[in-house]
Amino acid sequence: MPPSVAPRRTIAVWAAPRSVSTAFEKTFANRSDTTVVHEPFTDCYYFGRARRSDRYGEQPHKADRDGRWAVAQIDGNDGPVVFVKDLAFQAEPYLSDDYLAGITNTFILRHPATVLASLSPLKPDFTEEEFGFLALGRLWRRVHALGQSPVVVEGDTFRSRPAAVLGEYCDRVGLAFDPRMLHWNDGRIRPWSPDEQESQAKWHATLESSTSIIPPATRPPVPVPARLRPAYDRAVRIYEEICDARVRRPIVA
Repeated sequence: MPPSVAPRRTIAVWAAPRSVSTAFEKTFANRSDTTVVHEPFTDCYYFGRARRSDRYGEQPHKADRDGRWAVAQIDGNDGPVVFVKDLAFQAEPYLSDDYLAGITNTFILRHPATVLASLSPLKPDFTEEEFGFLALGRLWRRVHALGQSPVVVEGDTFRSRPAAVLGEYCDRVGLAFDPRMLHWNDGRIRPWSPDEQESQAKWHATLESSTSIIPPATRPPVPVPARLRPAYDRAVRIYEEICDARVRRPIVA
């Protein structure tokens, strides 16, 4: 009789933009038991026939990229653990409850003031949807309605105490922590094609020049523009809602 094979596990971390989620993803790329899938829903959101934004123009060769295509990029991998990272606003419109129920859902976010300071120079005309908190809140509530109690990572806490946060995260998703997750020789995520420069490459320059988690820097607060105040206030409420769960079950003891 052939030996039994443990079923593959899919662990997702759903993120708000500029929440050091790609650095968190990078730590899992160092694990020998894990295959990482980077933002499979980006092309659905910006380029597919059911896209939600035309910010980056037309890419006809990506027109067929929809939710089923993105899920296939995740489910088509072998190995005991598949770790997928995506921005909630890109992924949430294309995720079914049936799919969410079959995977381990986790979340990473930072305070909207920090996100605003980091996002504005890269995408000064971002929409409230691209700010990311509305979709993060919706996805958070959907996962809870499915009976899951997801792990929540606060991005600046992760940057301050990466070993402690990763150790607790791994324990709570049922993995052994591997110290090799904390360092790497090459910060690149993967080679970028020319048509990914705006939608992908420019967002990860800091990570791709790093060899470990960079501690948070103290920055002066950025004034919230009047046009963004309602969206910002909604984002703060969602941040507090999600982080309230983190406080009750702290990611770091």
